[in-house]
Amino acid sequence: MIKILLDTNLLIYRENHSVIDDKVLELTKILYDSNKYKIVIHPMTIEDINHIKDLNEREIFHSKIKIYETIKRPPKATNHFNNLVGCSKFPNDLIDNNLLYAVYRDCVTYLITNDKKLKNKAQKIGLSDRVFGIEDAIVKFKPLEEKEVRTPAFINYEYLYNIEIEDDFFDSLKADYKGFENWYKKKSREGYKAYITRYSNNKIGSFLMLKVEDESEDYSEFKEPLKKGIHLKVATFKVANTGNKIGESYIKIMVEEALKNKVDDIYVTVFKKQKELIKLFFEYGFIKNTTKMTEKADGSLEEELVLVKSMHDNTYPNFDWANRDTFIVPIKQKYHEKLFPESEPLNQLSFEDLQGVNTYSHTIKKAYICKSPTQQIKPGDILLFYASESKRSITTIGIVDNVFSKFATPEDLYALATKRTVYSLEEIKSNFDTSLKLILFKYYKTLKEPVTYSSLIENKILKSAPASIVKVDSNLSKKIINI
Repeated sequence: MIKILLDTNLLIYRENHSVIDDKVLELTKILYDSNKYKIVIHPMTIEDINHIKDLNEREIFHSKIKIYETIKRPPKATNHFNNLVGCSKFPNDLIDNNLLYAVYRDCVTYLITNDKKLKNKAQKIGLSDRVFGIEDAIVKFKPLEEKEVRTPAFINYEYLYNIEIEDDFFDSLKADYKGFENWYKKKSREGYKAYITRYSNNKIGSFLMLKVEDESEDYSEFKEPLKKGIHLKVATFKVANTGNKIGESYIKIMVEEALKNKVDDIYVTVFKKQKELIKLFFEYGFIKNTTKMTEKADGSLEEELVLVKSMHDNTYPNFDWANRDTFIVPIKQKYHEKLFPESEPLNQLSFEDLQGVNTYSHTIKKAYICKSPTQQIKPGDILLFYASESKRSITTIGIVDNVFSKFATPEDLYALATKRTVYSLEEIKSNFDTSLKLILFKYYKTLKEPVTYSSLIENKILKSAPASIVKVDSNLSKKIINI
């Protein structure tokens, strides 16, 4: 993944309350939520923000930058480097030099800044090709921007004997694993099933097969055998019809299967060449545990990584309530059905569902659009979604990724929401208002038993039915939801 460092001033401008400049918005569209780029910040940026005199503004910026990864233990600019690029006695100059030094020492690939002085320093030491202004950054990164197309697809759970092994979808698996066809036929005879999607021409677009293993399983082929326990094995995972979040939907299915079967962990084996797939697993709490050697169809051996996700730590779908604010978010029934279909088991499938348009409903990363005036919500906060009207209950838990507001046009809003929302640009246009707020969040849990309005009143979490987003006591919320 390409790491991109933001200059402190650009970061402050990017995260303040004003309407975002068109160029900054365009750059945000390219970089934010991308599978190719990761925005990072320098520890000295945090120190720089401490210089903001207004305490309230300072706290707001500190809360917002939590979404970005901080460079771990970056090397400090040496005296030689400072002399080379120039350094005054002002603190900001030293901070700028350390940001530039992070590029110089390859802690990050690029630095984006709107500071001409900093760009001049980069030119002195031959880093002009890695330090960009906003417009240059757009030119540099836009050609690599990922285009996600909502292709027709719907996830089905199907017996292997109803899935054509002759489909060319399986060609790469046959090449990577010696005896794949015989293994597939054996599993078919044993009654195994797999999650699949198909293109509109009925060709297979993706495939996920899972297997629960107990303590009798033999892991001697692993360099270091897995610990004794109950494991969920990702036996086969491949997504060809990329662009409509099928991989993310499959992660969600894995976790749901793991919870249902009360396993200790989930594990998967992947070749090192599968970098995008490895990155997806890492994002949801998988870590490298060990390796194994795999024989390919041509008789050669290739090493696979064994990635393991514990079901007992605080990675998705678990989280720690400590140091997080909690908000109840009211949502109308028709929007609840679209955003959280897992809470609507009796919901009739529409033509759009069958065509794959609503695949985004089944993903982990989602977007919530509202007119709430609250400015308190920040990354990491807990959202308790309250289905209004007939349900009048909290059904779902989400965790905030980021919050955006004050959009000048519906296109600006859609640009940030498009990778997560079930709504088209036309739908957003028809309901657009400059007061709209966009909350990007991750779906975490559907409650087995919704928390009813009467329970919320009885336990003094609410005083009346919520008409807008309302902050509530985290300890009380945790108590009632655990019950």
